[in-house]
Amino acid sequence: MQIQKPENDAQLENGENVEMDNMLCDLIDIHKVKGNEEALKRVLQSIYSQLNSSHEVKFGTKLYDKLISVVIADRDNVHVNREQISKVLDAVQAHARQFPWPGLCLLRKLSSISLCETLGAEGDQLTGAQLHPHAGQILEHLLDDFVRELGLECTCSPQLFTVIQELLQSELSENRQLAYSIMRKLLLSIEKCKENNKDCDKDCPQVQAALKCVEPHWPAYIVIMEQLEHQDSHLVLPMLSGQLPRFVASSQDNDWLSWLRILYLRLLDNKNKLVVRWTLEYFLLHSNIAELRRVNLLTKFLDATNKTELYDAEDYMLPELNIKAFVQNSGTLQFLESLVTVPWLSLPLLHWLRSMHPRQPHVAKSLLLKICGRVRSLQHETLRYEAQNRMFDIFEPTIESFSLGDYIQFMKALCSTSDNFCRDHKRFTAKIANCTNITEEMVYFDKALFTTIFRTDVKVGIELHKQLSQLPRAQHGWWRLFSFFFSLKLECPSERMHILDFYQEIYDLNIDVLERIADLKELQQYLVEKLKCETEEEISFVQHRAVDWFTCEKLITWKQLDEMSIKPGDLVSQGTILTAQRIATLLNNIEARLEDESILKALMAYLKQYPDSVLVATAIVKYASTHWPIEESDQILNEVLEASQFLNINVLCCTKSVPTALLIRGVLSGNPLSGEKCIEYGYLINQYNYFFTSCRKRDSYINFVIEGKTDTNPLLEELLRINNEMTEKKQHYLENSKEHRIKMRIARALLRITFKSSSFWSDQLWLALLAANERENIRYMYECLVARCLPNVELLLKRLQQLAALKACQQLSLISVLHIYCLSKYNQIRVEQLQRIIDLLLPLTMTKDLEIRLFAQLVLHRLLVQFEDSNIKLPGVTNMKLAIEGSLGHKLLECQHEGRLLLPKICYQTPDGLQAADFILYMTYAPCDEYFADALRPNMKLKSELGKYRSSLKIKVVPG
Repeated sequence: MQIQKPENDAQLENGENVEMDNMLCDLIDIHKVKGNEEALKRVLQSIYSQLNSSHEVKFGTKLYDKLISVVIADRDNVHVNREQISKVLDAVQAHARQFPWPGLCLLRKLSSISLCETLGAEGDQLTGAQLHPHAGQILEHLLDDFVRELGLECTCSPQLFTVIQELLQSELSENRQLAYSIMRKLLLSIEKCKENNKDCDKDCPQVQAALKCVEPHWPAYIVIMEQLEHQDSHLVLPMLSGQLPRFVASSQDNDWLSWLRILYLRLLDNKNKLVVRWTLEYFLLHSNIAELRRVNLLTKFLDATNKTELYDAEDYMLPELNIKAFVQNSGTLQFLESLVTVPWLSLPLLHWLRSMHPRQPHVAKSLLLKICGRVRSLQHETLRYEAQNRMFDIFEPTIESFSLGDYIQFMKALCSTSDNFCRDHKRFTAKIANCTNITEEMVYFDKALFTTIFRTDVKVGIELHKQLSQLPRAQHGWWRLFSFFFSLKLECPSERMHILDFYQEIYDLNIDVLERIADLKELQQYLVEKLKCETEEEISFVQHRAVDWFTCEKLITWKQLDEMSIKPGDLVSQGTILTAQRIATLLNNIEARLEDESILKALMAYLKQYPDSVLVATAIVKYASTHWPIEESDQILNEVLEASQFLNINVLCCTKSVPTALLIRGVLSGNPLSGEKCIEYGYLINQYNYFFTSCRKRDSYINFVIEGKTDTNPLLEELLRINNEMTEKKQHYLENSKEHRIKMRIARALLRITFKSSSFWSDQLWLALLAANERENIRYMYECLVARCLPNVELLLKRLQQLAALKACQQLSLISVLHIYCLSKYNQIRVEQLQRIIDLLLPLTMTKDLEIRLFAQLVLHRLLVQFEDSNIKLPGVTNMKLAIEGSLGHKLLECQHEGRLLLPKICYQTPDGLQAADFILYMTYAPCDEYFADALRPNMKLKSELGKYRSSLKIKVVPG
């Protein structure tokens, strides 16, 4: 039905601008139809200019309707901006107030644009991507007009709340801000309605529904959502703590549940780490899987926990007890079904698996295989290994119930061929031995499985062969190839001959003929023929494994290689580790230099690929040391050590000497960990007592030095020179930077090596000690080092007399050295020297510098107490001690756990030096890959004491 507007309104509205309105409308239509965007843009710009002018311009309803259609309603208009839309809305707003009836039609059209398009053909809510791009601006601009002209009942439609929710979930901050403004305006309109009509909610059912959702919670909800937009969004946490339980209590109402979900999403997606941590802890404490599913938030929650930074043993970890309770309270099956939906990082998944109780009830094989797939795809090798181990603990009843075929599927899903995984070989062996339907299970025994089996216990291979020998030859498949070459690994002659006899009987593989063949290619051809190899993959496999057989069985001496005209490098490149080890063994025993030394290059290439091959490394170094000039020998040693992950003492013992420069490079070696890698390693230390490869490698060099294999003094002097040169070149450096790391490694090595070279002293130590801009842990280590190495107290007293000329930080270091030295060697100091020490410290207890004054008082008090306890008679000791106690009061006790005051205890309780350095690095919050955490375990009491100071250094930076 057409609504007729009053004639007088129409005449009054159009006034004198009818012709101009019609012309502009025609121009818009013409350019729109012809697609002339530039011309259309100029027309619209002209209209905008008129609307923006200071002159009173009155356009008619027809033109405003046209502007709404072209400028606002057209989703594809990329030339329009928020300012232009705002001009049109302002004009429509003014027009509607001046001409209510035609203005009402325009408002209805704008309301329809902003609200009706949020519903699909059957009334289903659409996604935010389908929301009209200008809906939020229209609603925010004209909501009061809609309420006034269309009524609150019409305005408070389900579509309005859909639009607001879509805006709240927008990725654009400006859209979310529009939502907050709309919500505030709507609250105000409802409040006015209630004031004007106390039965407002009874008269308007839609308003009543709105009040049920809006009135109790929106004011706090808006404040919280707005606060979460800011960088300091963590300040909203106290309010959340109070309001969120109330919000949750109302979540039984499905209308409010959708609003609550939006808040949850905003909390989990927040850029402020403190907010995300608080939210995750809240869910872990107060929620479970079923409740998170109800708000369709489970995957999002688990994904939010899939961040390595949440499991930082050095900083923050999601509470493990809360995670365990969450898993237990949620039901294992539901949890596991949800777990497999997330593409997990290594550390988060391992932490969740660790939180599950072992020996869970049976789960479906399909679900278990999905979990295996998640574990198998983890990138961090060690964390993946621990997760694989955990799988056997958690699902042991299910794994135990598997048939052999199911078990193999499980193993393949859990471990890739590159995983050196053999934890469960006993169960695997038992399942093979007890299998009664091996013919049906043969389908699972492919090359990939054999590759994995080959690295496991030999009993697996023996049981496999027993089963193989019961099958007809046509069913042997890859098994026939694997089992034959597996015999090379067997040390028991009877077991080995049993397998070879089988091949002689079934495959006509004559062992006597095999042993007589002296040509490698002939041997390869013979095995390929007898083992019935057909595919290229099978032929290649046998040819490579035949190299192992030939090398291990035929070659007894290096001379045979020359006799057979075989290049050993070719054997190494074609065979497996067995060939490389055999060639290395032969090389180890030769006495004369080779004419062709290309084998060294081949072995070196192999070592770089497999750096744990100590036998290969030893052979290379021994040959070079025996037959090459010293310069070339040192160079090859350098290359070998560079390739090796660890320093094996056997390698260095093969050489005549080890260059100091090479040892120093080893002591300082290792790329520092940072970011997620450092967090992952810290977790492994904390939970599994792991230690970092580069730290272990550095320690191996240090241990080689202290075992007397080299002259330590030149090395110590060189380490000090490097440190002091770095200090001179770069006086200011960042904490935990490359420079800082090298300095840590130097000081750590010096503390350890000087324990064995107790007579070492160098004036370079004063330079290192008194560096003006040194980091705290470096200072502390040199204070301990100087106190240990000082040849006598007179040298220290001489330095102390120059205190006045030093900077405050240098004075503190010298006082610290005095403190450490006197407490550890007071019985070696004469009484008159002790008196001179007191005389030097007394003036410092009254200096203007607060830090020096406090530290001097604390040190002097410590010394006086020690003198009293040791019955050392000095005049005025008791009075001085009482005076300091009166002056410091409670500070005397509070400061006992300050870093420098702990150094004498560290030195006294850790005499080997390396442990002292590690305690200092631990205490000062150094990166966990710079010290050996396991060295702290023998003295947990000291570690606990140092932990108090360590905690005080933990800077809590509020995330932005």
